[in-house]
Amino acid sequence: MHPSAARALDLMSTPQSPEKLLDASREAWDEHGYPLTYACFTALVAFGDNFGGQGTDGEAGVAVIPRPPSEVIILAGRRRGEEALDMLNSLFTRVREADRAGTQELAPGPSLADLDKNFKGNAAYLMAYIVGSGVETLVAEGQDGQQVLNSVAQFLEDLSS
Repeated sequence: MHPSAARALDLMSTPQSPEKLLDASREAWDEHGYPLTYACFTALVAFGDNFGGQGTDGEAGVAVIPRPPSEVIILAGRRRGEEALDMLNSLFTRVREADRAGTQELAPGPSLADLDKNFKGNAAYLMAYIVGSGVETLVAEGQDGQQVLNSVAQFLEDLSS
């Protein structure tokens, strides 16, 4: 597995406070840069594909990103945290729409490179938090958390090869 993918998986699977996760995400981004953002985003997509909830519009098969609590977003900066989450949601939605349409072309909007350039480790933090808390929610619902993480890890491993 690529080192940035391994680090992304570590961020998502290591239980820690949001403050420590933010510090670890920023440190990991300083070490890996864009590849970490890419790995976090692909892990988020894999998690959403396999374990995400349905959209509020009732459209079947639409995975949604759960909104982190306000105190988690604020750690990334009140305004910047919201901006990063909005950009992440937009990108995630456009990727899912392109996948459903069977195309590689995304609808116009910010790219993953834009998310990375503008929000760096904060973007990785939000993605790691969303996947990590999603796994915790699934465990609370009686699912095997390790199986969920193994599924995400396999996706990252396949992506790395």
